Amino acid sequence: MKIIIILLFILSPLHMAAARLLCPNVPHLSVPVVCSNACGTKLLYDHCINTMRSGGIDLSPSHTEEITVYAIVAASQTLDSYDDTDEAFSIQLQQNKSLSGAESDAYQGCMGDYATAYNSVALIVNNCLSNCYFKKLVDIYLNGMTSLENCRDRMLAPWMKVPPLYPKVERDRNKVLMAYLLGRLLQGL
Repeated sequence: MKIIIILLFILSPLHMAAARLLCPNVPHLSVPVVCSNACGTKLLYDHCINTMRSGGIDLSPSHTEEITVYAIVAASQTLDSYDDTDEAFSIQLQQNKSLSGAESDAYQGCMGDYATAYNSVALIVNNCLSNCYFKKLVDIYLNGMTSLENCRDRMLAPWMKVPPLYPKVERDRNKVLMAYLLGRLLQGL
């Protein structure tokens, strides 16, 4: 029973730990306001709202959190999505015997791209956001986004058959774009 209680304590929701984060000069805003300030399109705004909802953040206009909390939720969900897609690439390489050499190379290249993208976002979560260090956020996000765009380009190559994993890559690109936009709100602080 003690092990279960310890595990529950360790695995408590991310936003609960992040809610205690107090970075100097970072405003507290509601989800609708922060998503509106960060996202210039309805698609990204809706994605931001859905990300916060699935991250367990209270969406009521009266509830506010430090912007850093929202950035951590978005970046953490991006990492989870990256893991899912990377696993899908690995499964395709292991189980899809009909892949051509070029398709196999593209999937392997994407796995390398995902490793770079993952490392970038993990650095943001574990070092930048958790330590209130915002100076390099945009540059680090751009490095990760460039890696995902390299993978997307591999998936769209003319010799690729219908790329079944392309929707996952595009989903991940939207996730990191939205996390980047939240990070941009912090960059100038």
